[in-house]
Amino acid sequence: MKIKHSKYKNTGILFELLTRQLTSDTIAGVQPKSLGFLKKHFNSKTELLKEYKIYHTLSTKKLKKDSQATVLIEELIKAHINLNKSKLRREKYNLIKEIKETYDITNFFNSKIKNYKIMASIFNLLENQPTNPLSTFNSKITLVEHITGKQNPRKKDLVLNEIQSSDKSTRLITYKVILEKFNDKYKDLANNQKTLLKEYVNSVSNSPSLKLYINEEIKKIKKQLSKYSKIVEDKAVAIKLNETKDLIQPVLKKLNVHDDNVTNLLNYYELINELKELHG
Repeated sequence: MKIKHSKYKNTGILFELLTRQLTSDTIAGVQPKSLGFLKKHFNSKTELLKEYKIYHTLSTKKLKKDSQATVLIEELIKAHINLNKSKLRREKYNLIKEIKETYDITNFFNSKIKNYKIMASIFNLLENQPTNPLSTFNSKITLVEHITGKQNPRKKDLVLNEIQSSDKSTRLITYKVILEKFNDKYKDLANNQKTLLKEYVNSVSNSPSLKLYINEEIKKIKKQLSKYSKIVEDKAVAIKLNETKDLIQPVLKKLNVHDDNVTNLLNYYELINELKELHG
């Protein structure tokens, strides 16, 4: 019998949601209890850490050949078989129990998981051996494609493409990767950036409230860009600001909110914040 995928039992997802909760609590200025959970349940003495390392390797490792990816998968399956399953189940039960006692469990597990399909495939591969050969085969194919990078890449956002193709001076003012080293720089973010990230990490990708929030912020940014395009003395910069304003599009009702939407909005915030410093 096939074991149904469960976010509650998926160690990779549990770890990701705890680290995301840590970021959210830090931004909100509250005591991050999730940090204690990570230290307690994911340390060198726990089977949870050993299992998490298997998830992490399968979800992040990149290899060129299918044969290499297949060997990696098989070796990690063997490593998982050798884990102390009774101890692992007990540790996972205690972790989930503490999460339920501390957080609203529905909101906690409703957060968007960017690589959900990969995490679910890993769970299926580890938990369904050898009861469902076809399901195991499909999960292996998914992971081999992920590890070798042979799945179809998602198209880049039009705004990012436009910024990347712009001249150097425009890129410097419009394109800063805020999330790249977020853990080191979060305290230096402006209030609008902190608010956006807080909204995002606490919402699912297709949350109506998140989509409404982002679209309202886009309207504000368009107005501000229009305002500053009339103030700046450099005509070339004014033209670029108007072009940038015209490129910003709201998130359509039928589409989900993706990481790129949030990254773009962070970049626009950075642009607006710099313009405020220069022109008030």
